[in-house]
Order: sequence, then C-alpha cells, then structure tokens
Amino acid sequence: MNVKHLILIIILVSYYQANAQKNYTTEEGHIMMMTLVDDKPFKAESHKLALYLDYNTKVVNGVLDLKSLSTDNVEINTMLTEEEEPLILRFTGTIPSEDFLSKRHDPINFNWPVNVSYQGKNYKSQFKATVTHIEQGISMSCLISARGQVLVVDTGLDSLIQGVDKTIEVQFSQLVLKLE
Repeated sequence: MNVKHLILIIILVSYYQANAQKNYTTEEGHIMMMTLVDDKPFKAESHKLALYLDYNTKVVNGVLDLKSLSTDNVEINTMLTEEEEPLILRFTGTIPSEDFLSKRHDPINFNWPVNVSYQGKNYKSQFKATVTHIEQGISMSCLISARGQVLVVDTGLDSLIQGVDKTIEVQFSQLVLKLE
C-alpha cells in the first residue's frame, strides 16, 4: 500500500468519525394513536417508528409504515396488512432548544409545529412536546415526548378506515442518547 492510499484511508476514517455523532437514529420508536371508529374507542400502536435527530440542527424526522400498526380490531389489522399501496407516514419538526443533549436541564415544554406527509398530501400539525433530561450513571440522555391531534380529513385515512372519527390523537416517546 502506498502513501496516497494510506492518507486517503485516514481521511475517510476521520470524516466518518467526525460525522458519525451528528445524527441519532432509531427504528424501534413507540407511537400510539387513538380515535373512534363507528363511535367505539379504537387504539393502534407500533414499535416501528423510525426517528432521526440531527444533533446540530435539532431537526427530528419520523417515518412510520402504517402497516406496522397493531390493533385489537381484526378487520383493520387485516386491511392494513393486505393493503398493496405503501402506507408510509412522515413527519418533521425542529426542537427549539440549543443544547438539550449537552448538559443537565429541567424539563423543556414547547409547542412543536410539525410537517406531516401521507399519500402525497402535506399538512401542518402542532404537538405539545416535552424534552426531559434522564440521568443514567455516567451517561446522559433525554426523553422526547409529544402528543397532539391530526385531522383525518388532512390525511385521507377516512378512505382507508370506514367510520373513523374526525381526529386522531397521536402520542409518542423516544429516548435519545447524549451527544458524545
């Protein structure tokens, strides 16, 4: 191996290490949705919420395949799993705090505007969110929790689930590790 190759490898490894800690990713986030279907309470949840947090910009991107939702309604479970079209819901929003992952802090409560897209439709929603510091021995992390309502007419879910109410309550929580 010549010197040029060695320098290129060192540069690539350094670049990877410098960029490796700029994003936090999980594909096992928990999300719960509640509404009425035919005037009866309906709850769906998934442990397949993918979240991506950019440590520098504090932008959170979320992706959920609605086919991963689990309910106690056999008909809706079947309909979701047998749907041929992708049922990918995406959202993005910026956490309005400069350094919640770099030091201890009291809970940070804020109104969180998010952009949601589903089936080619884009709309805005607002969630009530909290970032809570969690001490874990020598390491630190934060819990991001959010809850809000989504208008069904904005999503088009009323064409997928017959008898669904006008709004869906959404809530999720995700532990985010401290930037090292």
